[in-house]
Amino acid sequence: MKGTKTKAFIEKTLMQKGIPYLDICVSKGGETLFRDFYGEETTGKELLFMWSMSKPLTVVGVMKLVEEGKLSLDDPVEKYIPTYANTFLLDENGNRVPTKNKMTVRHLFTMSGGLTYNGGTDPILAVKAKKDACTLDFVKAFVETPLSFEPGERFQYSLCHDVLAAVAEVVSGKRFSQYMQDVLFAPLGMENTGYHLERTCAVKAQCRVSCDGEVKPTNDNNGLIFGDNYDSGGAGVLATVDDYVKFAKMLARGGVSVDGKRIIKEETLELIRSPQCAHMNVQNTFTCIQGDDYAYGLGMRTRKAPTAWGLPIGEYGWDGAAASYLMVDPVNGVSVVIGMNMLDWTNNFADGHLRIVEKVYADLHDEGIL
Repeated sequence: MKGTKTKAFIEKTLMQKGIPYLDICVSKGGETLFRDFYGEETTGKELLFMWSMSKPLTVVGVMKLVEEGKLSLDDPVEKYIPTYANTFLLDENGNRVPTKNKMTVRHLFTMSGGLTYNGGTDPILAVKAKKDACTLDFVKAFVETPLSFEPGERFQYSLCHDVLAAVAEVVSGKRFSQYMQDVLFAPLGMENTGYHLERTCAVKAQCRVSCDGEVKPTNDNNGLIFGDNYDSGGAGVLATVDDYVKFAKMLARGGVSVDGKRIIKEETLELIRSPQCAHMNVQNTFTCIQGDDYAYGLGMRTRKAPTAWGLPIGEYGWDGAAASYLMVDPVNGVSVVIGMNMLDWTNNFADGHLRIVEKVYADLHDEGIL
């Protein structure tokens, strides 16, 4: 694929927005159709904080436990983490009131558990002060403060996927990082993907976009990695685009890696991209959701209305706080991975991902690939 329209759009966007780094890979099935790099010394092998691009990896990893019958979506979280039997709300007088609903594994996948993304509560800070605090120690602290709402009542972006990581640890008997290495990273040959790699490897320096759209370097690291022994299911992965593409290709191939390994069942992927939150407001203005044409499945947005230019119902994916992006079209077997490293990217690139994908599909059609 020559990608004439894709390249022209990205180059224009870069000139207008001042984006310093972008790596894009378009694949169909197991074949890479288009790969292009923008920015100085960009090779595709840069180690990036994936931020919320960790969530699709966590979803697939934990759903393997579901398809193996070791975990049920409707299990209460307290079955695995007993402190979750004590979830509570505050009434209008500030009094503790036990929740009526039990938080379930499904609520964790669908971001409807009632948790927040506040990593600065007193209980979490107390755990941070402990030298060897692990994932489970932190996750227990999440429910020492009140929930925002009854579990299952609505969608709220939160630490739910971090709790999923802790549940997976209990079920598998392994630290989450080791579990993910065993079931996903190693089988896919993702040799430069993992947790806490910043301690031993150079990470691509991030930038930050100001409110007026100016891009400046920042020394900020990933504040959602709460400690050295905390494997964040929602934001803890570091990876290269080269590696993440292997994951994307597997998804586009219905759960089979390029070298023929069955990683996850196709029916499990169908469940992941099935809308789960029809009864609640899913905040479709949130950039990870990408608008009213999307619903929310098990941890990923999922398209519920086709586009005039080619995206089908069931296209799904996610993005991250530093603007990296995943799109999988299971109907056409197409995947798009974009690597970026700009925090607060919505200040100058809010609809950029979907516009790039639109140009990709124009090129796919123009060149007779679709």
